[in-house]
Amino acid sequence: MSLDLREFAGQILEMAKENLRNDGCLLPVAFLVTPEQVLATPIVFQNQEEKEGAYRQLVETARARQALAIVTLNDAHYRPDPSGETRAVYYPGKLAAEGAAECILLTISGPGIASWEVRIPYQRGTEGIAFREAEESSSIQLNLLGDWASDPAKPS
Repeated sequence: MSLDLREFAGQILEMAKENLRNDGCLLPVAFLVTPEQVLATPIVFQNQEEKEGAYRQLVETARARQALAIVTLNDAHYRPDPSGETRAVYYPGKLAAEGAAECILLTISGPGIASWEVRIPYQRGTEGIAFREAEESSSIQLNLLGDWASDPAKPS
């Protein structure tokens, strides 16, 4: 199976924007890209400990299925990296409590590709949700996925 990860990411982000407009929230989901197919799986957790366990299980499943990539999709709070780089800072629960900016967050990672993320910042208002331009960062560290990704190539 040949899949263009950037094109796939774009399709997922458009669906996420539509779901967020309609439902006001996004449920975390991951897509395991295997040599034969793309498997969608919800990421279910109630707290940070369960979240870490859910992502560990996701990596175990990806390895068992010989996945080429993991694509994750979340609704997140973020703050620009204080160093001025295009990367963002995420603190579980802390930024939400501080009223930090919200975004749709999509990551792509896997053996043989550099971890890559796309954020679509948005603001909630009386007229609905207003999306800003997508922001990309590459060669990021995805702490929840452990040592899943390692090679510095960029997704195609």
